Amino acid sequence: MKINGKTILFTFSLLLGAASAQAACTGCTAVGVGRDDDFDDPSATYSAEVSYITWYTNENGQHTHRVNFLTLTGSTMAYCQQQLNAVLASPGVSVVQFCQKD
Repeated sequence: MKINGKTILFTFSLLLGAASAQAACTGCTAVGVGRDDDFDDPSATYSAEVSYITWYTNENGQHTHRVNFLTLTGSTMAYCQQQLNAVLASPGVSVVQFCQKD
């Protein structure tokens, strides 16, 4: 299986977006999240799942695609939503499951 440069760049942009979500939105309040929602259970984690497609050339020389899934996790609902919003800024990303308490 060959991995092309576009796949690597796209994956890197997803990870960079998730990593920079907190810095990009310091002090932001996520829509639909109250102040006390994150403090109900300090040991809880929150997660969301997204999918995206990567295109590649298989061993027969055919141009085909693969659906990939990425799970985002956060220690608060707001942080999970920040990561989700950052990743959704990348083209071709779809939400499979919105942020929810694990």
